[in-house]
Amino acid sequence: MHTRLTSSFVVLIISCLSQFLQAQNSWSSIASFAGGERERAVSFVIGSRAYVGTGLDTANACKKDFWEYDPGTNIWMQKADLPGSQRRDAIAFAIGNRGYVGTGLNGFLAWTGSKKKDFYEYNPITNTWTAKDDFEGNSGYGVYYASAFATATKGYVVCGKFGSSWYSNELWEFDPVANDWIARANFPGGVRYGVTAFSCNGKGYVGCGADENYFRNDFWEYDPQTNAWTEKAPFPGSPRFNAAGFSIGGRGYIGMGTDGGYQKDLYEYNPLTNNWMQKANLPGSERRSCVAFAIGDYGYLGTGKGPDGVKRNFFRYKPFFLFENEMEERISALVACNGSANPVLSVSGLQTGEVAQVQIFSAAGHLVAQLDIRDGDQIAMQNQTLSAGLYVYEVIASTDPENISYTAGKIYIQ
Repeated sequence: MHTRLTSSFVVLIISCLSQFLQAQNSWSSIASFAGGERERAVSFVIGSRAYVGTGLDTANACKKDFWEYDPGTNIWMQKADLPGSQRRDAIAFAIGNRGYVGTGLNGFLAWTGSKKKDFYEYNPITNTWTAKDDFEGNSGYGVYYASAFATATKGYVVCGKFGSSWYSNELWEFDPVANDWIARANFPGGVRYGVTAFSCNGKGYVGCGADENYFRNDFWEYDPQTNAWTEKAPFPGSPRFNAAGFSIGGRGYIGMGTDGGYQKDLYEYNPLTNNWMQKANLPGSERRSCVAFAIGDYGYLGTGKGPDGVKRNFFRYKPFFLFENEMEERISALVACNGSANPVLSVSGLQTGEVAQVQIFSAAGHLVAQLDIRDGDQIAMQNQTLSAGLYVYEVIASTDPENISYTAGKIYIQ
């Protein structure tokens, strides 16, 4: 059923948010990457510092330099080069207080470069690299365009390219204590490269990428305890390749990449609800093949290639969400939503003059409505421009950043 966006109560579609809400789900510029314009680089995080290196420069030359970023000072500092040859499309992850980098291709063109299988451990205290056991995938012949994620004790390398038209669905586990690789259950989405991977709550999440013919948007969870994959809600953006991924506080984020053009959107995944929600676009230009990582409560994204060339600028992302136990403590005081065929969303308990922001998302995670609501007002959902189906709502209310009210839930429209 389609109806007009009206109500007996005054409900305004907001054109701007309060100063507090503007600071959430937002991007801000930080110091540009000191290594210059770069795409297809890698990154990892140890403690409160990030490390970025390798990749291609504007002349399509492969690099092996590494740089440390300190968010406290917003300064980049050059560190020891990666041993071995220069490379692009390598993999990287961190376990504990060590970083790991390896694989990749040592030339711009697949038929002129050679695949790499060497693998190195970085010690930030001594600023030194140590050779570890070579990557054993592809029968020991190396891989590039693979992706990686890590748990607290193990690292994982998934998919990639074995040759110009030869793709992988392999998953390999690296044990830093044993310095050994173990083959694990193959990625069930089929062979592909340029997938996006991140870890949350001890599990790995892998999706998107491309096979020989198509861009993909399917999304999978890997449980290292059972060595099993489970298909999850698909990424709601366009199917794409070489997107960026990171995780903050138990939520995952995927954005940017290419679907034939360049993208700048961002989506948040909640593993507890298996739902996606669209978030703020990157303020810079569209891009693919960038690096992304998280330090504390912030995500960071930069470098990459867009329609106007290779990038070096960097941005910091501040999400907005509360942990599930915090949300449950506040839910009864904030939102009441009846169970009728045409539910009503109402808010009570707001401070005098306080306005809550309501965002309504489709089941696929796309933002379809954004509204203001005051204490005692109601939104009659049957009067929204929403067709029949399942929707997810989020309500955020605060005049005090230290006392946030937040809740979320599902609404069925018939």
